[in-house]
Parts: sequence; C-alpha cells; structure tokens
Amino acid sequence: MRLFVWVCWVGLISLTAISLDKTPAAAEPGAAPRGASFAELGQIKKFVSVAAQTQGTAEKLRLRSGELTDVMRALFLKSFPGVAFEMSGGPSAEGPERPRDVGFFICEVWTVGEEYMAAYHLDCNAGSYATLRTPVTLWNWSILGYGPKDDVPDAIRKGLQNMIEEFSIAFYKARGEGVSR
Repeated sequence: MRLFVWVCWVGLISLTAISLDKTPAAAEPGAAPRGASFAELGQIKKFVSVAAQTQGTAEKLRLRSGELTDVMRALFLKSFPGVAFEMSGGPSAEGPERPRDVGFFICEVWTVGEEYMAAYHLDCNAGSYATLRTPVTLWNWSILGYGPKDDVPDAIRKGLQNMIEEFSIAFYKARGEGVSR
C-alpha cells in the first residue's frame, strides 16, 4: 500500500507529491522485506554504488548530492567492516562475481520550501543487481518530516546515518552474522 502526501506551501506555486512506502520494510526500520528476497541480501559480497541524489529545493538548503554521497560513503565504510566497497557504479561484465553478489545503497533527498519552514522526504533503497545494470531493491526505508529550514540539513544527515546503521543490521542478520555496536 502506498500513502501519498500532498504538500502545498502558501506563497509557493509548486505542488509536490511525496510517496511514503508503507510496506513492512519501510514501516519498521531494518525490517526484512517479504519472502526470500531477504536471504538474497546476505549473498552480497561487495557494494559498487553508494550515493545520494537531491531533488526539489535541496540545493538551496545547502544539501548537495556530492557532499551527501561523501558522508554516506564514509558512514558506509564504518558500518560494513569486511565488505568490499568499489565505486564502479554497477557490476562489471568481465568481473568474476555474479550480478546478485554486487550491491547498491541509493538515497533520494527531496525537499520543498526554502523560506522559514521546509518539508523533506528521505528514501533509501538497497539491494543487488538481477542482471548487469538492473538493480533489484531488497530493503527500503523512508522518512518524511518538516521543520525550520536551518534544521533540515542536520535532520537529513542524521536520517542518512540512521538508515545506514539500520541497513547494516539487516544486512548482517541476512548473512547470519551478529551486529555489535
């Protein structure tokens, strides 16, 4: 089931639809997706894509894709010890690994508003590749919030950190390994 939230700001001409996925994986942080796909998470041997993408007024709120991606990659390296991390953008056709052994973690940051208040939607997806360059989402978590425009960048960074930590817990559970913090 998908819940659509319409955000309309007085004085702004834009009307933005923000989708908040209410599947069990999104409703409860770190929850396992349905079916056998959760086991597929444990098959990932390396990650080749960890990135943030910004939309809406994010740039005006000092949220830049490159900077958020750098923060995510540093957090990712810390949260996934012993897991290879190669920023190639996707599985290699010549590589010895199967596409399902290659993982990704992508987050979209959408913001609306740039005056006093701003709304944000942070949506992170992780998974593996079914075939070369075809991603299959195995884990998803979304955050929807709002606040003073000066507080939104810190809320987004904290949200990214929490999502990476929750994904690492789900990832190591899928591999049958305990997680110690």
